[in-house]
Amino acid sequence: MSSGFASLLPQCIYIHIPFCLKKCGYCDFYSLAGASADVLERYTQALLTEIDQQATKMPDTIIRSIYFGGGTPSLLAGQQIESILARVRSRFRVDPGAEITLEANPATLDREKLSSIMGSGVNRLSLGVQSFSDDELRMLGRVHSSNDVFRTIELVQSLGLKNYNMDLIYGLPGQSIRGWLYNLEQAVSCRPAHISMYLLQLDPCTPMGRETAAGRLILPDDELEAQMYYSGIDYLNGKGYQQYEISNLSLSGAECRHNIFYWQSAPYLGLGAGAVSFGGGRRWRNQADVKAYLENLSVNRAVPVEELESMDDNGLVSDALILGLRMTEGIDLEYFAVRFGVDLTRQYESVIELCRARGLLEVEHGRLFLTRAGYFLSNEVLCRFMA
Repeated sequence: MSSGFASLLPQCIYIHIPFCLKKCGYCDFYSLAGASADVLERYTQALLTEIDQQATKMPDTIIRSIYFGGGTPSLLAGQQIESILARVRSRFRVDPGAEITLEANPATLDREKLSSIMGSGVNRLSLGVQSFSDDELRMLGRVHSSNDVFRTIELVQSLGLKNYNMDLIYGLPGQSIRGWLYNLEQAVSCRPAHISMYLLQLDPCTPMGRETAAGRLILPDDELEAQMYYSGIDYLNGKGYQQYEISNLSLSGAECRHNIFYWQSAPYLGLGAGAVSFGGGRRWRNQADVKAYLENLSVNRAVPVEELESMDDNGLVSDALILGLRMTEGIDLEYFAVRFGVDLTRQYESVIELCRARGLLEVEHGRLFLTRAGYFLSNEVLCRFMA
């Protein structure tokens, strides 16, 4: 079997900051609302310890991207973000051109903090805008308003940061195509380098999930959701944004490198409570418990692993296939065969032919890729490969 399975050293680092001002009604990620300044500082110190611990296991690792996700990483003080990045640089070899992204809530940034964040080396922001409708923002449980978004964008642009993303959600209860396109029009007027558009997916355990189950919130039907998706893609294409992944579009050269590493099945290291790592044929998750995380690292004990998945060759091939098909360029079949020792067109011949017959998948010029019709139905296609 190819050495593609054996790669252990991460190319990128994900740092989980599991705190937010308020838990949104649709969010099922591990995060805690209302953390004190003391907890944020203790968590920062714990991260520094975990960085030290992990670095000893990974000598000569070259890091090409760093991503602060959450939660709301912008709740940390600029000095805390700076200390985390300084520790990463002192323990790992960070590529001078590394992409360093910080997720931010528009309600948490001011000029002083953003200047400090940029001074620490953060060169990309991902703003959780979600909507430009204040009614929709209230329904989602967001703490910011549309005015907060415009204020934040003005601030970001005044400080010279051009590489920023906007997250937007479609398929909201009561949302029309016109309402969705209004959100995209407002986003494009700010000219972000990157736009992510996600269909609202509700876990039944979230407040909005329970409201939907009780019939108090009505989601758009599948046909309307598909119309929203394709109208959004077409509108953004017409404004100069090129789709490179099912849910992501960017101006030329502004694709999110960190996520591309992920979709290409590159190994990555996750730091923080609840963070996931992948490498060496294994995927593992730190215990999603801030209290336990702080207690263990305060005495330099390793973070307890909550989930550990050892993947056999078939599992790794399936994983790489499913992630790779999310990219609009699809999978280079020759490269995949060299890396993993597998001819996809033979191993999955029946699935590929079935999906091709339905117009959802294509094989051309040595690549396997989803068609335009297959993008919105990608979950159905990918499930067939997993069966």
